[in-house]
Amino acid sequence: MKIIANQDGIGTSKFDLYLYKVLYLLSFRKSKWLEKQIVQIAKDLEAIKNRKVF
Repeated sequence: MKIIANQDGIGTSKFDLYLYKVLYLLSFRKSKWLEKQIVQIAKDLEAIKNRKVF
């Protein structure tokens, strides 16, 4: 899994989000790091979705 930094911000995919969610569920919701990563990826995807192109 690679997170690619570019000029527009952080490039993430929905696949990464789903993968982290599955890993989080398999860890019986005990991993704080995975929880933080899920929140961060969700914010990045929302920012990309709401980005305006001029």
